[in-house]
Amino acid sequence: MRAKSRRHNHLLENFMKILKKLAIAIVTAAMMMSSAATVLADETTESTTAATTAGTTKAQTTDLSNMTFDSMYGNQLPKYLNRQYEFDGEKIPVTESNYYYLLTFMQLSQYASYGYLPSTNSGRIDLTANYGTTGKTCGDYLVEQSEKYLHSTYIIMKRAKEAGLSLTDEDKKTIDNDVNTLYEQQAKPSGLTLDKVIKIYFGPQCDEQSYRKILENSQLAGKYQKKFVEEFNIPEDQKNIPSITYALHYAPESSASADEKTKAKAAADEMLGKCKSIDDLKKLGTEAKSSGVCKDAGTVPVQKGKMVPDFEAWAYGAERKEGEMAVIYAKEYGYFCVGYNGKVEIDDSEKKDMANKALSDDVEKDMTSGKYGFKSTGTVTPVNTSSVLVWVFGGIAAAAVIVLIVVAVKTSAKSKKAASKKGNGSKGGSTKKKGTIKTGSSKKTK
Repeated sequence: MRAKSRRHNHLLENFMKILKKLAIAIVTAAMMMSSAATVLADETTESTTAATTAGTTKAQTTDLSNMTFDSMYGNQLPKYLNRQYEFDGEKIPVTESNYYYLLTFMQLSQYASYGYLPSTNSGRIDLTANYGTTGKTCGDYLVEQSEKYLHSTYIIMKRAKEAGLSLTDEDKKTIDNDVNTLYEQQAKPSGLTLDKVIKIYFGPQCDEQSYRKILENSQLAGKYQKKFVEEFNIPEDQKNIPSITYALHYAPESSASADEKTKAKAAADEMLGKCKSIDDLKKLGTEAKSSGVCKDAGTVPVQKGKMVPDFEAWAYGAERKEGEMAVIYAKEYGYFCVGYNGKVEIDDSEKKDMANKALSDDVEKDMTSGKYGFKSTGTVTPVNTSSVLVWVFGGIAAAAVIVLIVVAVKTSAKSKKAASKKGNGSKGGSTKKKGTIKTGSSKKTK
């Protein structure tokens, strides 16, 4: 990871925490993209931070007096904006579709900042570059993912309306506070009106009215997610799942040499030979991980579909007995020394994950089936937002909007510094995918 990534890692950690609490439309889109994050910011002369505590966003003030929409996002993005879409026969406000393009652009710029995707010298995603070996450009991918965000959001909002959900007075008060926060911490210190700041971040067509709709629909989408999760019935056979203690001797099929695989297997076999119980495996695995003999060790509840196939197959083997141990091979990682602890009840966070996954699958089915006739009808001159009757946001919680604002300012400042030093150009990157063994805590089934 590059030095600039480390300098603002605290911002990324805050945003990743916020992303986990977003409305389900973002959860759905994030599953499709495998990850979600915001633009990585570089250092500037301002001290700008953001954090969320108990649902309340706190941010230091930021000077926007010299900022514009173009300086915020660079010169590649604008040509992708102002696209008209329809959902279920109704036109979607252009200001709304623009928002999802901005969000996706920031996420892709995050990946680019880590070197996973090509970036310009200003640190943004290079939309003209190839997207891996897919035959698409990063600009093509921007369009594809932005449309998934938009489409899935509208499906979620459709469900919320059908469920008869509406905002409470407390919800509306929260929105008032969020709007006031934007004014007090961004607009007022810069000597700008609230509308001016909103236009800097969300485009010339966006104003306070449309911003409030964004927040309103975010609240409503969150209500639907909460309702779905609370009412979701998890099958009994999925509530109690295998618990596996493991020690990984890393030797993936794709990169390890024959000698490395032989040594890894020998190390796993040797460890197993020293284990008289799973407690021994836990102790030896911890020691081997600390000394670097094995890559990873721990105990994990195994949900179906969340582990590599060979690991899952052993965990769910019909012949498994509590206390049983073995060495197994999974081509993605190498040799595992494993022990079966019996079954455990999944914890609340895992139950929520299962419910969200179920909703995500439902939404994706509606998307792929074309159930609601989602389509693009071309690029248009932006509509007057005050005349739009149908407003839907359903995806970004207010806290995430504020963090988006904070890091966008810092990224733009970085862009100015980089441009003065390097000029224009791009540096290549490649798509990468990491795999890890997921660990977690669960309650032992009695």
